[in-house]
Amino acid sequence: MKLKYWFYAARFHTLPLSVSGITLSFFISKSRTNVDFITYVLCFITALLLQILANFSNDYGDSITGVDNFKRIGPKRTIQCGFISFLEMKKAIYLFSILSFISGLLLIFQAISCKNIFIFFLYFIGIVICIYSSIKYSIGYNPYGYIVGMGDLFVFIFFGIFSVEGSYFLYTHTLHMDMFLLSLSVGLLNVAVLNINNMRDMDNDCKNKKYTIPVWLGIKYAKLYHIIIIFISILLGCIFVFLNKKTIYQCILFILIIIFLIFHIKKIIYINKKKLFNSELKKLVIIIFLYVLSIGVGFL
Repeated sequence: MKLKYWFYAARFHTLPLSVSGITLSFFISKSRTNVDFITYVLCFITALLLQILANFSNDYGDSITGVDNFKRIGPKRTIQCGFISFLEMKKAIYLFSILSFISGLLLIFQAISCKNIFIFFLYFIGIVICIYSSIKYSIGYNPYGYIVGMGDLFVFIFFGIFSVEGSYFLYTHTLHMDMFLLSLSVGLLNVAVLNINNMRDMDNDCKNKKYTIPVWLGIKYAKLYHIIIIFISILLGCIFVFLNKKTIYQCILFILIIIFLIFHIKKIIYINKKKLFNSELKKLVIIIFLYVLSIGVGFL
């Protein structure tokens, strides 16, 4: 059945990243004020649709440029393997662009009063930018995912600041500095996931003119970059937990996540075969989800 190839193209193992931030801010918002659950559901759906759109676009764009080829170490892509045609994927990209726009529009209608025209317009523009950025990462002339550091920057903004702080405002209609610090922490962890992906594929990316941070720095300094962003993330998370400590269990859960991250860093340091990055990437996605739960559930 072709349906299984569409599930494969959606890369379901990455989807927890898209909903982790909005779920974390929902838990915290719910502990501080009354939150509309429908707003969270629409946030959840919109984030998933945008992530699937980005994954489909990545499959399409990297196949056109030749980055996806049989020398690639990472999981094989559906277009590359002939499971889905270029035309079929292009139609799917159009479909998920429309679905993302409709879901995003319903979200801002639900969460923001039309009387507050400035905030409404700001989020409307935000939805359009999210859709455009999901596609432009690897499609079109000079995609930003092929420019040094731009992929990391956009992941940091969309999976960190937009996901946590942006959804928190939709839930509460307020902004808090501690939530901004937390959004930076979550954003950096998501950048670390991208960095593992880029370290794994750096040789093939370099040959195909995709200039990521690891291609620019080399594997030794790319690992150092990885360690630094994770430690900064931990530090920001510690500050947030210190400012909002409710129970000893919250601290214990957070310490356990730090231990997992330290073991992850140790593994990354000693990896000498690039295909081994695949397992660490999947582990880090799980750790991020546990990180979110350790903080969020502590508030409930």
